[in-house]
Amino acid sequence: MTPTDPSTGGRPPSGEPFTHEVLLVGGGFTASHALAAAIRSSRTIAVELCPRANDAVDEAIRCCPTVVLLDARDGGGEVLRVLDEFHASPEVGAIPLIVLATAETAAIREDAFARSVDDFIVEPVSRVELLSRLRTHSTGYLNIVRRNRSLAAYEALQAELRHANRALDDSRLRLAARDGEGTEGHWRERVSALMQIGIELNQIHDFHTLMDRILTEARHLLRADAGTIFLREGDFLRFAFFHNDSLAQRTASGDAPHVSTFRLPITDRSIAGWVCLTGQPLHLPDCYAIPPDAPYRFDHSFDQLLGYRTRAIVAMPLKDQSGRLLGVIEVINPMAEDGGPRASFSEGDIRLLEHFANVATVALERARLNDSVIMRMIRMAEIRDPSETGRHVERVAGYSTIIFEEWSRRRGLEGPAFERQRDRLRNAARLHDIGKIGVPDAILKKPGPLTEAEFELVKQHAAIGADLFLNDPSDFDEAAREVVALHHEKWDGTGYPGLDDDGQRRGRKGEEIPLFARIVGLADVFDALSSSRCYKEPWPEDRVLELVRSESQRHFDPELVEILLERLSAIRAVRERHCDPPHT
Repeated sequence: MTPTDPSTGGRPPSGEPFTHEVLLVGGGFTASHALAAAIRSSRTIAVELCPRANDAVDEAIRCCPTVVLLDARDGGGEVLRVLDEFHASPEVGAIPLIVLATAETAAIREDAFARSVDDFIVEPVSRVELLSRLRTHSTGYLNIVRRNRSLAAYEALQAELRHANRALDDSRLRLAARDGEGTEGHWRERVSALMQIGIELNQIHDFHTLMDRILTEARHLLRADAGTIFLREGDFLRFAFFHNDSLAQRTASGDAPHVSTFRLPITDRSIAGWVCLTGQPLHLPDCYAIPPDAPYRFDHSFDQLLGYRTRAIVAMPLKDQSGRLLGVIEVINPMAEDGGPRASFSEGDIRLLEHFANVATVALERARLNDSVIMRMIRMAEIRDPSETGRHVERVAGYSTIIFEEWSRRRGLEGPAFERQRDRLRNAARLHDIGKIGVPDAILKKPGPLTEAEFELVKQHAAIGADLFLNDPSDFDEAAREVVALHHEKWDGTGYPGLDDDGQRRGRKGEEIPLFARIVGLADVFDALSSSRCYKEPWPEDRVLELVRSESQRHFDPELVEILLERLSAIRAVRERHCDPPHT
């Protein structure tokens, strides 16, 4: 039998992944560790421990098990609550749940099956039977995952991660000796971080969210003070993402100041343009000391505008798996571990960023594919409804993301679970009115007010759109269906489409309306009032804000209104980035 290492959850020293991953929830310290040891004795099953039942869902989101074993041998009250929480969670609700009880605690069996538990085991049970049941349910879950999702991207990512690990492992001592950068342990830590980041990036579906995360992680890997990403748009590069810790410290919000988006022609007159043209990385120890005969230039005006001094830059092309260039990432001004500046990036930093770009390629390809599908759906809706433009849905998605980020910050929500929810919301928000493809053109394009009968037909777009996400729903589909169906509900219950309640039609109200739908509902109205339509001119901002304030606790969730007003500068930045072209 292959020896295992308890410090790694029983994972074999080779690092090869287990076929099955069990999350063991609850149980006393001694009992749970004994049970975990018995399960780990199988070379195909790994175990993660979650002593507190209250943390079960969050821990499952973090470690992504293939089966959850709920230990009810000390009592079953908490187990029933955990079952409810799992089935209510869109992230982990499909994972098989097994309860392990004793004869004394087996009284909860009927209630557990009423909550759709997948299996209920009563001790005494042999080790062989327990392992067999765990494998059976885990295998069933994995088959569902494989059937509903392509694993090609994930497998390619794993291959790339293993390749990056081997390459960096072989060179870490040589680079450390050459650059004086630290010990073997230092390089192991950076390689480990790279591998974990790659896995997390592959879980992000939204292209915008992924790009922002790539910039964040690239800066963290190289301990850089600032960074930018330029996205390729035809013959131009658009300044799309900007991070700067030093400038953020000067602001009351702690965020980097807003910088208007702009485009650069793809020429060799700029650093990003040269990298885009050549497809080669570029390292400048001091961008103010570029030789006069160099084929590229550094634009000092950006520093002058912001009161910042750019020193060292590493610029790296971002490509998809076919080699097509998507943009350029620039990592700026290396920092020492004590927070002070470093003279320049090292050779090891540059090699690490190259490997990181390769790892990010898999996630970029997946996100671009997802983005292209969503954009096709948006264009379908745009053909039917001129107001449902790509710019409108991007603004609604941007506003919604800002509101959710502040809502989450107030509650201390952070980490991968928060990022996954933000990703789901952004994509769902972009499709909020996709159901309009089922509403007649004569109504959608009518320049004047709608009749009551016409408005009733328009209301049907919520149900039409929601039905698009019914079959074999993924986590994204669930979020999209929720937003599409319910973003016209109102806080006071007077919205639509409402609920059938004993034959009576009523609207959801208050927190009966899911959070994502409440957020998108506010963002959609704000943008619709601020934009031109075939039946109206855009309202001035002060009039829009006056209406939003007056509709707090009636149309809108009052806390979300408060957040929108608090984050108005960020909202304006999104509106500027995705502004409608002037009418001719």
